[in-house]
Amino acid sequence: MAWTPVLPESARSAPAPAACTAMPLTHLAVVQASGADATAFLHSQLSNDVQGLPPQRSLLAGYCNAKGRLFTISRLWRHGDAWLLCLPADSAETLLKRLRMFVLRSKVTLTLRQDLTLFGVSGDAAATALGRAGLPAPDQDGSVATHDDTSVLCLPGTVPRYLLCLTDAVAPATWTALTEVARPADTGYWRLLEIDAGQPSVHAATAETFVPQHVNLERVDGVSFRKGCYPGQEIVARMHYLGKPSRRMYRMQTTAPPPPPGTAVQDERQREVGTVVDAQTTGTDATRLLAALQVAAIDSPLLLPDGARLERLDLPYPLEAPDSAEA
Repeated sequence: MAWTPVLPESARSAPAPAACTAMPLTHLAVVQASGADATAFLHSQLSNDVQGLPPQRSLLAGYCNAKGRLFTISRLWRHGDAWLLCLPADSAETLLKRLRMFVLRSKVTLTLRQDLTLFGVSGDAAATALGRAGLPAPDQDGSVATHDDTSVLCLPGTVPRYLLCLTDAVAPATWTALTEVARPADTGYWRLLEIDAGQPSVHAATAETFVPQHVNLERVDGVSFRKGCYPGQEIVARMHYLGKPSRRMYRMQTTAPPPPPGTAVQDERQREVGTVVDAQTTGTDATRLLAALQVAAIDSPLLLPDGARLERLDLPYPLEAPDSAEA
């Protein structure tokens, strides 16, 4: 089981901005794919171009059912001769179970890496904190640096943001070094940063609910329209080339407590017009969230089931690609 630090009481309360924040990412898990056929196997199952991923880079990829509905979204990167896939812990067993159904004669071994710990580090002083721990700080979104058995991933966001994947053996010393510079926070703050970055996620409660475009997966480079087939590819490609999504993911704010993923979003006539993807408190009597909503309803008053109103906020990327862009 992953090593988890004991957080001070202040870290378990509402998150607050700081020059540097360190968080144990206990809501995430890591699945490993290894073996001679691991790259080809993942390429055939996931929505993105695994075979074309350059060294020292990471990417997002969805795993869909035959109807194009997402079971999971993972961030994956190469670590030595294996692939590591990071995703919500409540979806990890689903991913393993589904992928193992299709291994057949492929030389692939899929395992849940329970010996790995995940930390998040964010803020303008994040690179300083990483240096204090003897770790590199890659400087481009999507880039990956390694030190011994530790991977450091630079992720998109409104502030500098890094995902650390390391063994349990070195986790305590690394956490101690990081928190000489960084303020400890709980995992909710990392999820808030993901929301502000417009990064989609699929949890157990929302499995097989969204097609990739409903959660903007192609807008954050999580779908390749040039690669070969994968489960659900025909549905995803048809929506891309022949139509427009009826739903998109939007960033919203409310004064209500954070609703869990899968909570319905309604219009004033109590008709369901969307679904909460994820939500977290801001620490200032507000909640920010991502929700997949009917495009036709986005300019109407929107509410949670308890009657709390939603206010639309900007995303850090456009929802539609320029006409000249080619995926």
